[in-house]
Formats: sequence, C-alpha cells, structure tokens
Amino acid sequence: MFHGLDNQFLYSAYKITATFADDIGNVKSGTGTCFFVKNKSGNFCLITNRHVVDLSYKKDDASLSKYSIREIKISGKSARIGDNFPESDLSFEVDPNIEVSTDYQNDVACITELSLLSGVNVRLDYWIPYSFLASESDFQLNLTVCDFLAFPGFPEWHDKRGNRPILRTGTICSDPRFDYSYGESVGGSCVAYEAFSYSGSSGSPIFAVQKGPEPGVGISFPGFRRLLLIGINAGHLKASNNSHSGISYFYKSVAILDIIDA
Repeated sequence: MFHGLDNQFLYSAYKITATFADDIGNVKSGTGTCFFVKNKSGNFCLITNRHVVDLSYKKDDASLSKYSIREIKISGKSARIGDNFPESDLSFEVDPNIEVSTDYQNDVACITELSLLSGVNVRLDYWIPYSFLASESDFQLNLTVCDFLAFPGFPEWHDKRGNRPILRTGTICSDPRFDYSYGESVGGSCVAYEAFSYSGSSGSPIFAVQKGPEPGVGISFPGFRRLLLIGINAGHLKASNNSHSGISYFYKSVAILDIIDA
C-alpha cells in the first residue's frame, strides 16, 4: 500500500496536559493530544482542540466557567532513533496564550507565539510542514468519501512505558466538500469519519494517506494524491446505549489555517 507514512509521523503527536483553577484554589486537569505545524512565516504553532484548553467550551455547566487555564505541559519523544540521535524523553511547559477560531463551532485552539517556559530536552524534531496542510481546494477536488485516514495520539491505550503515541485509522464517511453537522455540539468546518476515537485522542492530527505510487520523471499515475494533513480529531458520536457509534469527527485543516495565517 502506498500510504506515504513512516514512523516519524507517529511522533508528530505529543501529549498535552492542561491544568485549570478557579479563584478559591480548586484545580482540575485533563490530557489530550497536540501537534506542531509551521505557519507560512516559518514559525512553530501548537495545535490542539479548544475543549482541551477551555474547560467550559460547549458544556452546559455554569460552574466550569469559573475555571481558567493556568498551565500547559507537553511531553513526548525527542530526536530520531539511531547512533547519532539517541532517543530521549521530552517535557516542557508553554505559555497558555491561546488563540481560537472566529467560528465558535470550530473546536480548534492554537498557540501561535510559542514560548517555551521550562523543560528538559526541548527540541522539536517532529512537526508538520506548512505545505502538508490541505487547502479548501483540496477538499473540493482531491478528497472523497472512503479516503483512508490515519491519526496518531494518546488515548488510554498508548504506550505507557515509553510514553509513545499509537496510531489508529479510519475512512472519510461524509462528503468532505461540505461541512458535516450533528445536533448542536457538532458543527462548523467538520467532517465525519468512520474510526474509533476515544478520550485522549482529542487533538490528534488527521492525515489523509497517499493515494497510489508517486510518479517519477516522465511517468504519471492517474489518481495520485500526496499525503496531506486534513484536520484535527475532535471526538466521537455515541449510540443510543451510550456506546461508541463507530463514527468520529474532525475539524478541517482550513480552520487551522484561518488561525495560524491570521
């Protein structure tokens, strides 16, 4: 299969831990997944879901609005494996100066002015180039239902000993040319896909894998499409018995571009 992925793409996912507090000292925290892209100016941007860093986002609980973000910690792996690149753990804090989409429905958050506050081995070896982000034109012309997707992240079943992400797969199941919606909580620049996303996978990068072999000089392959970052995983839909429906959803890369290119 010509998927265009290798082990390096697994490590594009980092674990994010957000800590919140209210004015009287109550503390809450949660974990998810984040990843780094470069914007058109070549600057690093941290991308995750808004609900990971905004405790009250899309929640019908007034008490949560009393909590504000106090700390964001990132962890993962640093450096490529090999004689010249010894593997090491990566852990650091970032300034919680968060930007969000102008469309409230888009569950996307970004730190565009990335300030590393503290940490060990702070070196971002795994990040996603700007050229990988799918444009609106890609959604209109180059992506279709049944396209195969892959998303690395930190659900409950990630590698606990090595603190490494795992990668899951799925297929687009709503028409990517149009925005998908479901009830009041799922809307905006959204696409549904058949996949088992669980808690901890929030914020995972969504890759549309390569279609067909890459053409060489003087050779063409009709239907070839390069690997693309097409969005960010945001959650899953539940069946009537509260079990996983098998349908998850992500927000399009165009919602990310709207923030990092603003």
